[in-house]
Amino acid sequence: MRRAMLGDVVIDLDRFTESEISQLQRRNDYICVTCKMPVIFKNGTRKRAHFSHVNEGISVSNPESAEHILVKHCIAKWLKGQGINAIVERRFPIIDRIADVYFEYKDAKYVVEIQKSPMSDSEFKQRVLDYKSIDATVLWVFLGEVEKKGNTYKLPAVMIGRGLGRLFHFCVKTAKLNIFADPVFVSTRKVFAKPASGSLCDFCVVDLLCDNRGVVYFDKSWFVVKEYFRKQGWYYVTKSEKKLLEQCLIRGFNLSLLPTEVGWPVDGDAMGKHLFVWQAYVVLVVMKHFNVGDVFSINHMFRLLKVEYQVVQCARVKKQVLSYLKWLVMFGVIKEDRGYITYVKVPKICANTENQLRLDRKFIEVVANLW
Repeated sequence: MRRAMLGDVVIDLDRFTESEISQLQRRNDYICVTCKMPVIFKNGTRKRAHFSHVNEGISVSNPESAEHILVKHCIAKWLKGQGINAIVERRFPIIDRIADVYFEYKDAKYVVEIQKSPMSDSEFKQRVLDYKSIDATVLWVFLGEVEKKGNTYKLPAVMIGRGLGRLFHFCVKTAKLNIFADPVFVSTRKVFAKPASGSLCDFCVVDLLCDNRGVVYFDKSWFVVKEYFRKQGWYYVTKSEKKLLEQCLIRGFNLSLLPTEVGWPVDGDAMGKHLFVWQAYVVLVVMKHFNVGDVFSINHMFRLLKVEYQVVQCARVKKQVLSYLKWLVMFGVIKEDRGYITYVKVPKICANTENQLRLDRKFIEVVANLW
């Protein structure tokens, strides 16, 4: 159903643009045009936006699955076992929200939100801001399937792009909690991480509240990730990265032969791009616009990234790029001093993938020892 009433106004989704539809909120006062009964606005990823009638006995604002109900009661019981007064479905009329689980710890307020169904970025941010307005911190516990391959994990779409330094995932089948601390997004859905994993009783509330952001997990297994990228992982990103591919071909190589200095773990997911792709932007901008010995400002480099590759300029992106520059300093490609960069050494590009992999392996041995 694509039409509903909001007061005396008819909301016709067929007359709205996609951006206008994304601004509509899920609220409890939409009315069916025909039968005048309450309907819910839904805007997920699998179906186009629509209105749906509310089944009798189900909350209009938050229809929940059996998994959702089970997990929030499980978490509340776990908190109570630690002497913490946890309240399930705590209402906050002032912000028109119902927290899945609410508790206070050491004079601070916390809300646990259980999330499995897709949600827009605007909805996610609004919920965080609403709770922040009453001085409550949101702890997101995500549900859904997680696929593990070595030290990489394919996460549910709902966990992606939230700007969180730590991701909490609860597996209903095994009743286990996974804490992904500083996950490194090697692609738009896959992360490289070493999560703390176990049943709820293996953890305490401090494990959820302690944020060790800045400590990136790294060991020699990173070579497996780079090897995969060299041999086949880059193919699926080239269609949307034509500018980058063009710049590589001008220099006589494809993405599988990117310099070894490209593709190293840094914090966060600010770019929303494949890890090896956005780091290639940084290296190729330096190689294209400067000669060895040149000195330029970090702001100059950011301007070039915006012009050459349309890299979004925001605080989180800049922080991520600055973290990557530390790798380039360690590899001797650049020197950085008080906001200025000196181009010291041209990154090496090998003639074939096997030679590039040998160079990767050499770099990883050196880095693992330094770590």
